[in-house]
Amino acid sequence: MNPFDAPGEWLKSALHTHSTVSDGTLPPDALVQAYVEAGFDLVAITDHWRLATPALRDDVVLLPGAELGFDMVSPTYPRQSAEFLVYGLDHVPDDPGGNRDNWLVNEVENWEVRTFPSLTVGMDWVASMDAVAYVAHPYWNHLPQVELTSMSGFAGIEVLNGGAQAECGRGDSSPWWDTLLGQGRTAFGIATDDQHYPLYELGLAWTMLRVRERSPEAALEALRTGAAYFSEGPALYEMAVVDGGVEVACSPCRSVLVQAEEEWGTSVNAGRDGRKQGRILQTTGDGLITRALVETPPNLRYRRVTIVDAAGRRAWSNPL
Repeated sequence: MNPFDAPGEWLKSALHTHSTVSDGTLPPDALVQAYVEAGFDLVAITDHWRLATPALRDDVVLLPGAELGFDMVSPTYPRQSAEFLVYGLDHVPDDPGGNRDNWLVNEVENWEVRTFPSLTVGMDWVASMDAVAYVAHPYWNHLPQVELTSMSGFAGIEVLNGGAQAECGRGDSSPWWDTLLGQGRTAFGIATDDQHYPLYELGLAWTMLRVRERSPEAALEALRTGAAYFSEGPALYEMAVVDGGVEVACSPCRSVLVQAEEEWGTSVNAGRDGRKQGRILQTTGDGLITRALVETPPNLRYRRVTIVDAAGRRAWSNPL
């Protein structure tokens, strides 16, 4: 599916954010207002093992969400577990059945951890509600790639967690994503800010959902089918597979990359010394790329686009 060819509109979406219902610093209604003022169209508050219920309003889509946990197969330190984001749920389970040695309650910081026995068991619970789940920040959790690929049922992964990237440089989980895609798995991506402290984290990254209408149901369908791109700054306007490669239109960028399995990624870069595996079709007055054709070999398992702006900020497409 190519969301750039689909009818509808784009919703700038916050898909991983925390309120005072768990360990955030703004109450749910105030948090939603902060996102609206920052230009967001959709907010999913994903508190830890708790379901926030902000008041409905006409100027933003509110998607029920939570951040839940699961036991890792081979943890490397005591009480190590990992997490997933679930959208479209109506409750969280009191006892998800995981190892209670991994369960934690931090009353001072107002958060808790419970776990399902595995990611796949958690995904079975998600499917029972017809909800949608994405694996949260696998790099930050140090979730082994082999463990991720052994599990099933999730729509995709959180490719960029802006808060984790700013905090410790472990927010970019692209290698985990490429491992799934390289094995022929269907896996979509999202980017988030994982906001706890809005002055520092709100708006670090977001996901653009292509929806047929402004509703939670349409947003869930976009998450389920990968009708999205995601960004920490630049914008993708058009993307199409054409003879010889992928054509991309975007906000001004210094690089347009098509990434694929094994060593088959290619790119077009601005500047005299840029290596051009394709053609720059349109630029700004100072030479930044706004349209390009990136050459790719035929018969690839997948192709996904990454663009990089002059400040080094990126945006990603879902796989074509």
